[in-house]
Amino acid sequence: MKASEIIKLVKKGKPVHVVGKIILDDIDFSTGGKPYILNANMLQSEIRSNVFFESCVFMGKVTSNGKYGTTAVQTCFRNNIAFMGCDFRGEVDFDGAVVFGMLNFSRSIFRENTNFSNMAVWAKDSYFSEMKAEKNFLMVYASFLGNLYFHNAVFGGNASFQEISIKGKLLLNNSIFADQAGFDLIEVYGNAFFNYVTFEQSANFSWSRFMNAADFVKTSFGKQANFEKTSFMNTVRFDGVDRTKLIFNDTFFVHNQITE
Repeated sequence: MKASEIIKLVKKGKPVHVVGKIILDDIDFSTGGKPYILNANMLQSEIRSNVFFESCVFMGKVTSNGKYGTTAVQTCFRNNIAFMGCDFRGEVDFDGAVVFGMLNFSRSIFRENTNFSNMAVWAKDSYFSEMKAEKNFLMVYASFLGNLYFHNAVFGGNASFQEISIKGKLLLNNSIFADQAGFDLIEVYGNAFFNYVTFEQSANFSWSRFMNAADFVKTSFGKQANFEKTSFMNTVRFDGVDRTKLIFNDTFFVHNQITE
């Protein structure tokens, strides 16, 4: 299947529902809508179609960033966008995308570098459950107004979540981080769950703020985990964790204790 067939549907405002297909070339969703001025240096392309892929293989790059002449274009998805159980052979880049509907990349495999940075997601729930990233995974400066699910995910390269804001809960239970994991300067307003997560290399949580309960039950830290200047505004649990690997310099505990 060609990417042009998908973009043709999007331009007509028709729903995209593709199951079990191989998309042979690069697909750029920013070409699916008419660009309008976002600011002096950026245009935004608006897509109103529901976009749904399941068990598809993308041989080329999948992006929501493009060019209109010499001006950069980002994409606003007004409805749902889902890539469930998909295999991405090329790079994936949704940097700066705005999503008003559900966002779902559950059970997908990312074989090259992946970028979800600077996204603004308005959905109640966003799903990356059981996904696998073989190389670097970026989700920095992103904003989620609902819950963010990453349980049973596997990160083979560096995983960067610096300065993301999550108004709902964050769930990473049973996930594996094979390389560096960066959660510094994040803000989580709902409960945060890192239970049974494996960090094979160092993990950084410095300067982060957990506004509700945070659970690190039986979390495995292969090297040091830095919680310097982290604020825990509710209860926090480190049951079954090797405390010698935790750095708590100037860490703030509103209850002045770690719950067992």
